[in-house]
Amino acid sequence: MAQRAGNAGESEPAGPPPAGGTTWWASVAGALVLPVLVIALGLMGMEQLRTFGDARENRNAGKVINGRVVQGGVVGMIERTLAQNNPDVVILGNSLSNTDIQPALLARRLGLKKNKVQRFSIPNSIGAHWYLILKNRVYANGYTPKLVIILSDMQSALAVTPRSEASYLNLSVHMTDDEPIIDVKLGARNYGLERVRQNRGKVRERALTDARNAVVDLLFRQTLNSGQDKKTEAALERVFDASQVDMRLHNNVIPIFAQTKKLQPFDPASLPLPEDSFLEEITSMVAANGGRVVYVRPPMSPLLPPELGDTVLPEVEPRVIELVDELGGTYLDTRALPFEATHFHNVDHMNDEGAKAYTEALARVMRDLPGMEKYRPRPGKEVDLLRFVDHVEGQVIAHEPAATYRKAAPPLPRAARPVQTCMMKRKPVACYSTESFHFLSDKATAPLNPASRRCSPVRVLEDGQALPIGNVSCEEVRKHGLGRFCHTNSRIAFSATDETHPLENGRTYTLGLDPNRACYGSQWLYPNDHLRLEVEPEELAQLRRGARSLTIRGVDRSSLGEDAPVSWLTVRLRVKDRVRAEHTVSVDQLTSEGGVTYRIEPPIRSTDTNVRLEVINDSANFVLLTTARLSSR
Repeated sequence: MAQRAGNAGESEPAGPPPAGGTTWWASVAGALVLPVLVIALGLMGMEQLRTFGDARENRNAGKVINGRVVQGGVVGMIERTLAQNNPDVVILGNSLSNTDIQPALLARRLGLKKNKVQRFSIPNSIGAHWYLILKNRVYANGYTPKLVIILSDMQSALAVTPRSEASYLNLSVHMTDDEPIIDVKLGARNYGLERVRQNRGKVRERALTDARNAVVDLLFRQTLNSGQDKKTEAALERVFDASQVDMRLHNNVIPIFAQTKKLQPFDPASLPLPEDSFLEEITSMVAANGGRVVYVRPPMSPLLPPELGDTVLPEVEPRVIELVDELGGTYLDTRALPFEATHFHNVDHMNDEGAKAYTEALARVMRDLPGMEKYRPRPGKEVDLLRFVDHVEGQVIAHEPAATYRKAAPPLPRAARPVQTCMMKRKPVACYSTESFHFLSDKATAPLNPASRRCSPVRVLEDGQALPIGNVSCEEVRKHGLGRFCHTNSRIAFSATDETHPLENGRTYTLGLDPNRACYGSQWLYPNDHLRLEVEPEELAQLRRGARSLTIRGVDRSSLGEDAPVSWLTVRLRVKDRVRAEHTVSVDQLTSEGGVTYRIEPPIRSTDTNVRLEVINDSANFVLLTTARLSSR
């Protein structure tokens, strides 16, 4: 019986599954479908956390250039601009290139018409964007600019892969069907996963915000369900807005990026090596089309700690300089130039004042680059004894003229005056009333020097020592203190070095004059002052035909206005302590366009040593010497 039953079991077809089979299939379906459903709902939920700003960024992708949305997209705008202007100079970069440089001023300093310098600034762009714009918008359409300036932080210049969907869309609008270099460097990417990673950050941000709001509701409303959570959040956003933060403390923790023009920071260790970036392709392409590319790394605000700014691995920048130079380009690291918080809109983007001063410095350096001879304002070799910048092995640094004075700085006339308390946006600060010094104020002197920098020579002394940070805006004095001072037409506002109130800390404050007399490419001559400028032998050696002419220019600053007596200067040129030339000239002549030029006979030889220019102010007025130049012409 058992055998027969077994045989029958083997030969009979399988019957329907037991009643419990339905449960088994349901379990299988649940095991497969439910996780997928949970993931899908989670992704949808994360997507809902994206803000209006996120949606606007994606919606405007491919339409934002030079800080504004353009109708028809950036491709059409770039190609129309190129067709209308056929520029000699093209400026590319991320948002820094939109705020930190003034194309019209650069054109004027290079001796070009305004329309011959064109800027195409793409927000959060990297090397891939600039490569495609040059390849498909500029050179593919037959344009060959002589100079391509790429102004960007080093991190963005090295980065290969866009960091956001909007940045990728900004890139894709410039692609053609065949982009082998892009395919090799970017490879296959899944932007769905990139979106998930972005949204993960949104979840974290939302959770922290909700926790913060809940704590405030508990403290002030004694409930977690006040029905006013939106009002709570709006109030907290106003309180914690970056403009309300004390940057002196906050910058010791994290950097702040402007919400409307923020840069997306990269992990330095994750950045590609210079040879793996787009630097080689861009530099070679520009050189192959008869141009020169200049990579410019701009400075950041001193309120941003260096370790939190545009940081790369230590060995990277020297390799970038070497790579770019080998391929016929130029690299300029300008971070060592002296800029104050006054010059910045936020910790990385400059304001108009900073951009003007920065453009002046860039133009001064670029005129001396190889291949830029046609952009120099004057033919022939020359030595600028008052130049304010130098270019040394890829670094742009401030230049200090070899200036000395026969006597110490005199006392400031009519300096004895009481310290007062002034209100600046409801905050009390110490100040002096200085209407009688209005002609020396930062506003009056900034337009006079070649660098467009504030350079009042008046100083505030604390117990006989000059306060450390001057020639800044009064807003910076109010916000950041710590020994800052500003000089307006009507007053000098200042703060103590330790944040105590100057009227209460027991220290002595007085007014004096800057003993160095330096003014960014110019030098002050105080009443009856005697300036001596040494000509360095290596500078003179640049003039192979010798120094054949001397050009000087200056400005008279007087409190007496049109009734002031004429200021006279004695100009003396010495070689090995022997007077080679001497002239007496009125400041009225020096203020004329181009100043005064004297022929040197016989010329000073390029091998001569101990060459000195002396300028003596024979008047009771302040004189600002703005040009002192030897030329081989």
